[in-house]
Amino acid sequence: MSANILVIDDESGIRSLCADVLRRVGYQVEVAETGEEGLAAANAKHFDLVLSDINLPGLSGIAVVEQLLGEGKGPTVLLMTAFPSVSTAVQGMKLGARDYLTKPFTPDELRMATARALDEDRLRSQNQQLRQELGYGRLLGQSTPMKELRATIAKVAKSEATVLITGESGTGKELVARAIHYEGFRAGHNFVAVNCGALVGSLLESELFGHLRGSFTGASSNKQGLFVAAECGSLFLDEIGELPLELQPKLLRALQEGEVRPVGASKSTKVNVRLIAATNRQLAELVEDKSFREDLYYRLNVITIDVPPLRERARDIPDLALHFATRAAEKSRRPPLAIRQDAYEWLIKQAWPGNIRELENAVERAVVLASGEELGVDDFEIRATPAPKRQSADVDELISIDELERRHIMRVLDACEGQKTKASAILGINRTTLWKKLRQYGVE
Repeated sequence: MSANILVIDDESGIRSLCADVLRRVGYQVEVAETGEEGLAAANAKHFDLVLSDINLPGLSGIAVVEQLLGEGKGPTVLLMTAFPSVSTAVQGMKLGARDYLTKPFTPDELRMATARALDEDRLRSQNQQLRQELGYGRLLGQSTPMKELRATIAKVAKSEATVLITGESGTGKELVARAIHYEGFRAGHNFVAVNCGALVGSLLESELFGHLRGSFTGASSNKQGLFVAAECGSLFLDEIGELPLELQPKLLRALQEGEVRPVGASKSTKVNVRLIAATNRQLAELVEDKSFREDLYYRLNVITIDVPPLRERARDIPDLALHFATRAAEKSRRPPLAIRQDAYEWLIKQAWPGNIRELENAVERAVVLASGEELGVDDFEIRATPAPKRQSADVDELISIDELERRHIMRVLDACEGQKTKASAILGINRTTLWKKLRQYGVE
């Protein structure tokens, strides 16, 4: 949608230059010669952006900013100033002006400053609206599944119940957990997150519950566990299905009794923490497989929130893509890029098995590699490099079935980032069998 811009400057050449440059890129532009004329125009019509010189006859540019933004609302304001007035421009920014342009400036500088200011303001408004709807986060989208998800989060956040968040990888389960925390009564305290699949048993136990100095090799000092670090706040256990069986009774005790015992300690410590867990696995199947305790499963499964995959909310893809493109441009320190309609249509048609995380990566890649000012289908399509043609193996290169099995298991485990429950499911064996094979290979 085209933005309405007001240019205030007593120099006719500057007014003409700004109007001509900005109209050429599609903005609707009006001009005023004095601050008084500019305020009269702003009172009569809504402008998305006001571009005002500081040194105006009569009412100064700083006074214009004060009156436009005095109540904290109003258009985005850019100031224009000659070099001796930079300190005054900074004063204007303290009053709410977005930025300033130093005269003389080029058409490109004007276009970039205007686009950046408008896009920052649009993104800020969007984030403010989301916070009003949910209190926290960028749970973007107006699809029915997302509206229902936000409504559920708003209800659950006001309770103290343990929450289990389910959904495919990349759907934004941690984002939902953060929304629950920041919308709830514990928002003023810590939100602490840990991935249960990223640490092996002893390290995870120490991470969760803490340890005393000398309790094991390498424990050179006392360590506070994450339960204690999250006191009065929320502890988020991601990939809870990867929690080793031997640690599950300790977690169950922490939930039931509200206390934890650090490694090497003889006494427990009381904790006041809300637990939020997440998984992309079916915990009920792990219970049947005897790799997850049934009593812990029921203790976690008080309230379940299922996060929809991206394919079930395809109408949200344009909003998400624009958000990711804006953020990627900011990270790359380049002007915001528009996304063409044909690119939006192409993005909507894709499967996105990696869900939002895959979409975000694709958009960021497109922004980084783009050479133009907008993104088209060609910027998003993955240009795969053909695999080199394999030659027939030499007899000496052939390997045994055991070695082939070992390599395959290690490849699957690496692809699952060390998550043994996930790897065992892909391999079609239970986790106990996987552990035995890893010990056989000398891998713990």
